Amino acid sequence: MSLPRESTAAVLVAYNKPLEMQSLPVPELEPRGILVKVEASTMCGTDVHIWRGSYADTGMSKLPLVLGHEIVGRVVALGRDRKVDALNRPLAEGDRVAWSYAWCGQCYWCTTAKQPTQCENARMYGWGPADKSPYLTGGYSEYAYIMPECSVVKAPAHVDAAVLASATCAFRTVFHGYEKIGKIETTDTVVIQGSGPVGLYALAYAIKSGACRTIMIGAPAARLDIAKRWGAEIVLDVLNTDPSERKQQILDATDGRGADLVVECSGVNPAFVEGMNLIRRGGRYLVLGASDPRPAEIHPTYFNLRQLTVAGTMSGDISHYYRALSFLEAHENEFSFGDLLSSRYRLDEVDAALAGMEGMTEIKPVILPSLPTS
Repeated sequence: MSLPRESTAAVLVAYNKPLEMQSLPVPELEPRGILVKVEASTMCGTDVHIWRGSYADTGMSKLPLVLGHEIVGRVVALGRDRKVDALNRPLAEGDRVAWSYAWCGQCYWCTTAKQPTQCENARMYGWGPADKSPYLTGGYSEYAYIMPECSVVKAPAHVDAAVLASATCAFRTVFHGYEKIGKIETTDTVVIQGSGPVGLYALAYAIKSGACRTIMIGAPAARLDIAKRWGAEIVLDVLNTDPSERKQQILDATDGRGADLVVECSGVNPAFVEGMNLIRRGGRYLVLGASDPRPAEIHPTYFNLRQLTVAGTMSGDISHYYRALSFLEAHENEFSFGDLLSSRYRLDEVDAALAGMEGMTEIKPVILPSLPTS
């Protein structure tokens, strides 16, 4: 079949500068490669950090690059050796798919530790570079290239593509985290710190897992309203309360013990310090959102004298993608997942979406490459 030769993309060529609309080459299809037409891509806070150059010194982001790692697309062409998805379901042109990052499958973490999200040779979407093959490794583009090492799952056909895209980062990370921290019991009080997409997805999971009580801490009020509609018993606005007030309300709700499980989804250091003081003795703390490179001061005696269990995860393997997408399909009538999405943008409007995300006027912008540019 005849493949497109070029793809229009919004390209970051310099940190803190507007993105440029460029035509990038469509790479030659490898035997296990897949070319997809991007149906929807959603924006993550990480995209803002990359745009601002926060990871430039680490070497993780490589200019020029196509931002966007929350992507759902339709298969345009399959390499000759790519026949099925990760569940052994046949793949065909037109199928809606989501895919994991490209783990090498050969390093210690992939083969022995069974922790592919720690792969030392990982190639991730949204980090660049866009001037080397396979070029199309970001979601803010007309087409995207699924690398041979990526695992692929079919995505539900009737769920909004933008909702599905949002789950390919935030929700798959939530599934990975809950898997590591352990089962939620029906007697558990679960506190969620952070009311962004990660926090709201973590709330939905806790509710469907049978938590006795869920408490959301966050801001702004509109996001807390979503938490209430979804079933949070208590919501605490960080703009109208201080840490001591929040701790007291949680103690009051738990007969003075504290939460059985606290899930950090906010990404700010003060939340981590506060969270350690919200857990009951012998309780658990799951860290999902931490991204501040500055140190936070905590007391080591929290771990032994209070017998706390603390775990953290990042990203997710293909099983977590599949479980997240399946949850959306199974529970779309119980949770208004579309409430996580905000404005929808064309490719040539990505700068405005980044500004809105940074200014917290957007909760989860949607980039629709199919919309014609102005």
